[in-house]
Amino acid sequence: MTRCHVLTGKTEDVTPEKGLPAPARHTWTLPLVFSRADPHALYFGDQYLFKTSDGGDHWTRISGDMTREDPGVPPSLDAATAADAPAGLRRGVIYAIAPSPVRAPLIWIGTDDGSIHVTPDGGRTWQNVTPPALTAWSKVTMIDASHFDASEAYASVDRHRLEDNEPHIYRTRDAGKTWQSITKGLPPGVYAQTVKEDPGRRGLLFAGNELGVFVSFDDGDDWQPLQLNLPPASARDVAIHENDLIVATHGRGFWVLDDISVLRQITGDVASSDAYLFKPADAIEMPAGTENGTPLPKDEPFAETAPAGALIDYYLKSDAAGPVTIDILDARGDSVRRDSSADRPAAVNVDALNIPAHWVRAPEPPPASAGMHRWIWDLRHTPAAGGGRGGRSGGGGGAGAAGDRVAGRLAAPGPYLVKLTVNGRTYTQPLTVKADPRESR
Repeated sequence: MTRCHVLTGKTEDVTPEKGLPAPARHTWTLPLVFSRADPHALYFGDQYLFKTSDGGDHWTRISGDMTREDPGVPPSLDAATAADAPAGLRRGVIYAIAPSPVRAPLIWIGTDDGSIHVTPDGGRTWQNVTPPALTAWSKVTMIDASHFDASEAYASVDRHRLEDNEPHIYRTRDAGKTWQSITKGLPPGVYAQTVKEDPGRRGLLFAGNELGVFVSFDDGDDWQPLQLNLPPASARDVAIHENDLIVATHGRGFWVLDDISVLRQITGDVASSDAYLFKPADAIEMPAGTENGTPLPKDEPFAETAPAGALIDYYLKSDAAGPVTIDILDARGDSVRRDSSADRPAAVNVDALNIPAHWVRAPEPPPASAGMHRWIWDLRHTPAAGGGRGGRSGGGGGAGAAGDRVAGRLAAPGPYLVKLTVNGRTYTQPLTVKADPRESR
């Protein structure tokens, strides 16, 4: 294990694997996990579990060998692999570590040979809480300790080495005394790689398998796809950072689903409503891109950035009978911005641009068709009519790029009200606009 000082580039060997009672065993990937309850606590596992509270200067081994004494040799192994795994030889490692976010001394671990253990006291005592269905050669690919209840946890298991390609995800609500299989809705014949609980909404779970990502709104009782435009790839892990869902695919790919506020708010009331406006997440005023938002050359690897502005999500049960309007009101109730599905933005006048036309993002009115929609407020007041020449506004020609309007002034940080009007009915939600936290005011 190496620690790097990112400012100086200095690297140090801080491996804990010294003076062990038996040689350290390794697999392709070994877990290294920070505790959410104690941000100074860092855990590492081979066949033992280690802890450091000073960045690796000092380590404490807080477990014995947590793997199976004799995992045996399953008949599904080919002859060469079986010869490399003789009976009676301990082979496993700790493959998953899950410190509890709500109780620092509580730690769950899972091994790649089919065991789950938990300690309530920082490693002084351990309990084997392996579900009965987990036999040797089952790989515990992920454990996630609940953010809401210390006695709850989730585990995903891969058994393809036993010629079992079915999904296996388990839930416990009594600290591992009993486990329930929670795979209803997951596709058969595709084994699971990860399961994670959303820290923002209890019962909202995400799972990854060999082909994609799934979501559950009822603590795993039912699952449904969350694939969207994600390619069919092995989703090895998912993480939730503030309001974003991040997926890591096998092959070193990262995908981000921007702002999952909608998923956190979905209830039965949404589907039964003619229209529904979701409460938007806080919007951050970020500085406009420089040099007209010049994109990288096409031979450079890069990804699309998150939308700039406030993300306004709404649902329409059926096509609207008339225009759909979105109004942004300030704290005094004055109109800041008004957009309608009936708006017809002028086509980009390419002759008036001094940048390539494909850099220009044309304004998009709010949709009025049935389904889920996301409309982005650019945090500016209603544009004024005028002769905008375009091309010198920053961010890819956003102001005046269409050639007939100049950008409205930037809205001040503070509280706002979003008002959605559909078929004569209005729906409102509060919105907070915040200044760039990197700026000093």
